[in-house]
Amino acid sequence: MKKSFVAFLFILFLFEGSVFQLLLPQAWGSTFVVIPQLVVSGIIVISLYLPKRYVLIFAVSFGLLHDIVYGPAWGITAFTLAMVAYGTYLLANHFPPFVWIVGVAVVLGQLSFTLLVYGWYRLFGFTDMPFLLSFATHVLPTLAFNTVCAYPIFRFIHYIYVKKRNRQVVFDTIIR
Repeated sequence: MKKSFVAFLFILFLFEGSVFQLLLPQAWGSTFVVIPQLVVSGIIVISLYLPKRYVLIFAVSFGLLHDIVYGPAWGITAFTLAMVAYGTYLLANHFPPFVWIVGVAVVLGQLSFTLLVYGWYRLFGFTDMPFLLSFATHVLPTLAFNTVCAYPIFRFIHYIYVKKRNRQVVFDTIIR
C-alpha cells in the first residue's frame, strides 16, 4: 500500500510541476498567482490513513524533493510539510476520515502550509511582498485551487486504501 502512495505522490509532484503550470492564471497574464500544491494535499489526506512514521517520512522526503527542485533553500518546505502532516495526523486521531472532515483538514492544512512557507520566505529574505497583498493575490487563490483539486486526490487515496485493506483482510482470513 505504501508503494502505491509513493507512486501516486510522485505522479502528483510531476503534474504540479508540468501540466498544471500551463493551466494556471499567471501563465495567461493574471495578477492572481496560483501555486499548485497537489503533493501537500496528498500528504494531508494520507496522514488521515497511515501511521505517524510513514506520514513524516513521506512529508520530509517529498518536501526535500520539492526544495531541491523548486525552493530557494533546502529544508523550508520539508520542515513545514512535516509540521502540517503531523498536525493533520493528530487531528485524524480524533475524527474518522469522512468527506467533510477531510475537506476541513485540507483547508486548514493548505492554509497553514502556505502561510508558514510565506513566513519562512519573509523571515529569510526571499520575498518582500506585504502580507495583505500576498494573502489576497497568492494565498486565497492557491487555497481555493488546491481545495478543489484535493477532492479527486482524496477519492483516489481512499480507493487505494480500501482496495489494499480489503485484499489484506481477505488474505489474512484465508491463512488463519
